[in-house]
Amino acid sequence: MSTRRKSTINPTVVEMTMTAVLAALIILMTFTPIGYIPIGPVKMTLITLPVAVGSIVLGKRSGLILGAVFGLTSFYTCFGMDFIGNIFLGYNPFLTFVMCVVPRLACGFFPALIYDAISKKGTKRTMVAIPVAGACVAIINTVLFLSSMWLFFGDIFTTNQDIVAALGGMVIDNIFLLFAAFAGTNGLIEIAVNIVVGTAICKPLTIVKKRLV
Repeated sequence: MSTRRKSTINPTVVEMTMTAVLAALIILMTFTPIGYIPIGPVKMTLITLPVAVGSIVLGKRSGLILGAVFGLTSFYTCFGMDFIGNIFLGYNPFLTFVMCVVPRLACGFFPALIYDAISKKGTKRTMVAIPVAGACVAIINTVLFLSSMWLFFGDIFTTNQDIVAALGGMVIDNIFLLFAAFAGTNGLIEIAVNIVVGTAICKPLTIVKKRLV
C-alpha cells in the first residue's frame, strides 16, 4: 500500500510566491502591448486574467492584492500612457485614483467568494466554479469601472472636445452609450478570455497547489 508523502511546504509561502509571480505578470503586461490592446478609441485589457487566476486558485487575500496591483498600475497609465485617463487626472486626481483602484479591488476579491461558494458543494461544482468566477472578474471590473467613470466624469464626455474628438465625434450623454462605446465587443472578449484561458490555467494550478500544500 502506497501513501502520498505529505508536503512540508508552508501554504502561506506557496500562496505568496504564486501571488508575487502573478503580480509581476500584471506589471509586465501593463508596459507591453498585451496588457492594454487599443481597439478604436478605447482599450481592451487582458490584465483581468492574472487577477482571475490568483482569485480562483489562491483565494480572496491574493485576489485583493492582485486587484490592488492592477488598480495601481491602471492609475499609473493615466500619467501619459492613457489619453482619456490623463484627461480625467487633470480634472480630479483623487477621483481618478478611486475609479482606477476600487473596481479592481472588488474584481479580485468577490470572485474568490463566488468560487468558494460554488466549489465547496463538490468536485463537479468546482469545474463550474472556475469559469463562472473567471467571468465575474471581467464583469465586475467592467461594470464598476465604467459606472465609476460615469459617476465621476460623466459630464466631461459632453464638454471636453478632446474626448469627443478621440471618440470620433461621438457625444456620450448617458451611461448606456458609455457602456456601448467602452465595453461592447471588448467586454465580451475579456469575459471569453477569462473563461477559456483562465479555466485552462486554473485547473492544473489548483491541482499543483493542493499537492504542494
